[in-house]
Order: sequence, then C-alpha cells, then structure tokens
Amino acid sequence: MDVKRLLVLVTAVLLCAAGAGVASAAIVPAVHHLSVTGRATLTPRAAPMTTVRNPVPSPVDPLATAAAVQQAMQAVLPNAQVGFEVFDRQTGTVLTSHHTGQQFPAMSVVKLLIALDTLASDNWVALDEETRQEIHQMLADSDDQIADRLWTAHGGPAIVTRMVSLLGLTGTRPPDDPSEWGDTKITPQDMVTVYRYITDQLPNPDRDLVLGALADAPQIATDGFDQYFGIPRGMPHSTWAIKQGWGTSGSQAVMNSTGLVGTDLRYVVVVLAAASADSYSTVPAVVTAGARVLAGLLGTTAS
Repeated sequence: MDVKRLLVLVTAVLLCAAGAGVASAAIVPAVHHLSVTGRATLTPRAAPMTTVRNPVPSPVDPLATAAAVQQAMQAVLPNAQVGFEVFDRQTGTVLTSHHTGQQFPAMSVVKLLIALDTLASDNWVALDEETRQEIHQMLADSDDQIADRLWTAHGGPAIVTRMVSLLGLTGTRPPDDPSEWGDTKITPQDMVTVYRYITDQLPNPDRDLVLGALADAPQIATDGFDQYFGIPRGMPHSTWAIKQGWGTSGSQAVMNSTGLVGTDLRYVVVVLAAASADSYSTVPAVVTAGARVLAGLLGTTAS
C-alpha cells in the first residue's frame, strides 16, 4: 500500500469515528434524578445554550391578583367591604392592594398602637417585666382588660394621635367615642406602615417582645373567639406573626387579619373586611378566602 492510499484510509477511519461520536452524543438519554422536593426532574446531558429549561415566571400582575382576591372574598359575602395590601419587605414593593386607603374600624388591631405607645413612653426607657408581660398577653391573647387599662392610663385617643405623628400614618384616626378604642379607624396602607416600623425601627428588645407576642397568638383568644381566621387559616403552612381584630362597630361586623408572613417574616399582609352586623358569623370566612388567594401569590416562600 503506497503512502497516498494509507493517508486516505486513515482519514476515512477518523471521520467515521468522529461521526459515531457525534451520533452517540446526540442519543445519550437525559439523566433522571430526584430534586430536593422529591420530585423526579429531567436534566439533559448537553442542552443547547439557547434552550431555556427553567424560564423565570412572568411578573405578578397586581391588578389581576387584586381582582382575584376581591372576587374570592365577595363570593363568600357579596356586600362585604374589603381592603387589603401585601408588601414585600425584601424588595420594598407592594405586591398587590385594593382600597388601600379605605378606613375600617380597627377592633383589636389597635392594640399594636397601644403597645407601641407604651413602649415609647419616657423616651423608650426599658419597661419593667410586669408591663412587658402585659404587652405580650394583650397582643398574643388579645386581652381586652389589659388594653382598657393601658388605653386609659396613657390618654386614650391621644395614643392614636401620637402614633399617627410618630409613624407618619395618613388614614388612621382616633375613635369618636374616647372610650371605644376598637372604633379607631385604620387603613390597609397604614397597617403596612405599622408593621414596617415594628420590624425596621423598633429597638431590638422591643421588637423581639412585639414579634414574639404576635407569633405566640393562640387559636382561642381571651374572650373565647377563634382568632385563626384570615392569615392562619388561609395560609396554614406559613410562618406568621399576627394581630387579629373582630367585633361590631355601629351596624357593621368587622374582621381584620394583619401580620408578617413567610421566611424571615418577609411579607406584610393586611386583609380587612366589614359587612352588616347580621353577617357577623360569615365575615371571618370572607377574610380567610382573601388570605387563601394571597397565599398563592406568595407561593412557596410563604410555606
């Protein structure tokens, strides 16, 4: 065999080998493995650079989400007045909201303002252990007797006025009847501001006291009411720290579910609802329906 024929033969063999290599690479099956969630996933050995295997989800449409939440709440009670806002503390953005400036009677949610005003008294001088325990019980168990005592001791409506000034609240107003702290007017937007103040500006010992109390809220409050409507029942697998409110104001039945939700309490969630007083037993389900839709918005981070 001469040199020229040998070179031709070697070249042919090499080309065949290369072709076989390409072919074998093309038919290598994808590898199945278990992800951290325990689900089987498909991972190609050599995916083209232009192929997107895990596309980034489209941004949430705040208006569409708000419409879905409102629809779910009013499907339970068509004449319910509802307002809500969800704020992402990590990104500093409102994820969705509806009637965020509408005023609702605060009910026991005003106990957050009573607690903050008590903590701020005497220029944030550390409180004695007995008072700190009272604040914990007032917030966690929603104890009305403690709220009555602190409300009276610190000037009643003046508490709300001071907190409006300190926190820069725009829609919060003291009650018309100075003795009825539950009739203090709040808005979803202002309640988001309150929670942001608690998480970002309170001195550490006071923040730990407040958040610890909100995380300790039992299902049955001091007055015997089931306070696990809204966030706890609508987001049953979430980490939360909540302050709920319930009761009647004039001819209205009012249910409020407010708090911090998710890993590192990332989200502020505020859901407020009011309807005619004869709907009292139904309004908790209205708030829970809204929270359940919002759980879908927050996704696995709220689990």
